[in-house]
This record gives sequence, C-alpha cells and structure tokens, in this order.
Amino acid sequence: MLGFRMIPFGTVYLLVAFQTLVATKFFLQNKISNDDKQKPLALNNRKAFQNFSYFFFFYHVIVGLGHCLSRVLKSLVLGSWLIARIDRTILPKGFEALDSGYRTWIGMLYMDHYHNNPVLVSFCHVLLQTRAEEEWTDPTEYAPIINTTEHQMPERAKTKWFLFYTLLRNPSIIKYRKKKNSEDCSL
Repeated sequence: MLGFRMIPFGTVYLLVAFQTLVATKFFLQNKISNDDKQKPLALNNRKAFQNFSYFFFFYHVIVGLGHCLSRVLKSLVLGSWLIARIDRTILPKGFEALDSGYRTWIGMLYMDHYHNNPVLVSFCHVLLQTRAEEEWTDPTEYAPIINTTEHQMPERAKTKWFLFYTLLRNPSIIKYRKKKNSEDCSL
C-alpha cells in the first residue's frame, strides 16, 4: 500500500532529474572558462527549449499547484511562529530555500535579466546595425573632405572675444596672465 503512494513522488523526482539533465546538457551554453564551476545561465538552443517547455506545461501546472499548497502550509506554520515580527516577511532570510515560489521568482528574474537586459539588447542592436551598414557601404565611395580652416577662424575669434570680455570685467586677473616674450612677437 505504501509502495503505490510513493509512485507519484518517485515519478516527480525522476521527471525533475530528467529535466535538469536535459537542460544542463542540451540547452545551456558551455562554460566560459575551464575554471568555472557552473555553466552560464544562457540558453544555447531557444527553440528546442521552448518546445521542451511546451510539452512539460501540464506537468509544471500540477507541480506548481502542489508547490502552492506546500507553500501555504509552510507559511501557516512559520507565520504562526513569526506573527509578532511584522517587519519580516513570512519566510525570512534563512528560510528562503524552503520557499519554491520565491526561488522560482528569483530564477525568472535571472533569466529575464540575462535575456532581456535593455542595455545588452541595445548594445547588440548597435553592433548588428553597424555591421549591416558596413556590409552595405560601397567601397568605391570616398568620404567627403572637410575643410577645418573654415571652422577654426570663428572659434579663435570667439575665444579672443571671451578673453577680452573676461579681462574687461575682471581687471584684477590681468596680472596673472602669461606674458608674451618680445622674441615671440614677430609679425
């Protein structure tokens, strides 16, 4: 009688072990260096992973409901002990490992961060766009020559005008100006 009750638990355990094995062998990218202890949390084959997740959907729903019930029971037990601590969550630090919902949430945040990071996505978009533009440019087309002397004269005139205006408004700083040598003043 006890053996028949253990069949569902054994099946769940075997399916979890199978999923873990398949995910680490086929879906995760290889280690970045040989010194790393674990593989990076990045998918190597997204389409196969999505198909795998699709076929395990009903299994995940049943396991999720079981975890939901166990989470409620754990919350009742720990909540009754920690009800006086209003500044702490029902499962405080140290008991987080017992909360499968919390661990699932953290895992989802990591996956979302690694695959939907806006900075990373923007950077990859810029790289791909630059590469596409480089492939489409005509190698016989030359870049236009920009005459830099046209832009230097107004800038130099502005600089001299700002210097004159500053010295006119602050005559006390004239004595700190660098003196020109008479040898340098050749016209």
